Amino acid sequence: MRVRQFLLLAGLMLATAGHAAATPAAPLRASGQGCAPALPPEERTRCLAVAEAATTSALAAARSRALEAVAAWDGNLDADARKEWARDLGDTLDLWLSLRQKLCSATLIGREQRLSAPATEIAASECRLSLGAVILTDLRQRFGGEGGNARASFTGLGRGASRRDVIAAEGTQPLCRHPGRGGDYQPLTACYERHVARLDRELAAVHDASLAAIASRSGLSPAERAEWRNEAVALQELWRGLRDKACPLEAFETPNRFANSIYSGIVGPCLVVETEARIRWLRQHYRLR
Repeated sequence: MRVRQFLLLAGLMLATAGHAAATPAAPLRASGQGCAPALPPEERTRCLAVAEAATTSALAAARSRALEAVAAWDGNLDADARKEWARDLGDTLDLWLSLRQKLCSATLIGREQRLSAPATEIAASECRLSLGAVILTDLRQRFGGEGGNARASFTGLGRGASRRDVIAAEGTQPLCRHPGRGGDYQPLTACYERHVARLDRELAAVHDASLAAIASRSGLSPAERAEWRNEAVALQELWRGLRDKACPLEAFETPNRFANSIYSGIVGPCLVVETEARIRWLRQHYRLR
């Protein structure tokens, strides 16, 4: 099966996997959109559980088909390169799913938002559904040839026909736009490297501020604060591992993944977008300036 075809069907899995899809409401229920906030909490919790089961099935099916499609890729890659791609893609999806579970854990969400136990479970389920949709949408965008929404970051969707369109629309990038004279990409690469280094320093400061916010949170025992801090540190390390694994991955989809333009055209912009998104996430969830 050609890679541009395999996930056209995978996108439908959200609507069909895990429960009967014969009724008109099935696609909505599978994505969680049919679990309206107006429903009684117990009924809404059951509805979201059904949607989560469908999403889990969809993610498993999409993963299997993605790896099969990479193995059959008809681009400019030999068998060893396809094996390397499949391995890195599998590792990336493992990290992404782990990030989803940690970001959406009931314990973390309950502490961050100070919610009641029932509200926490609902918020955690909605979080997992949302990030599951991000992963599935990214796979459809990159391999299925679909338009519409694209991944804006590991945790959110944005508008654009491709990942590159989303990167170009960020608006907060440096003016790293064109190669130097004679098509020399080194100045462009150096520009992105400087910008990524600056963002990494900013992210480290914001992460430290989030840990300080945890340390000063009232209403928790020292043991609870220490546990929360350890979870936040582990989450940050997991996010960084995902960023550093995922950003170079799209080079396999290009005619020449070793080209001089790969970092400035793919890897650097991806690092910028994902790091900025992580900074925004930390500021929002820990109410930082």
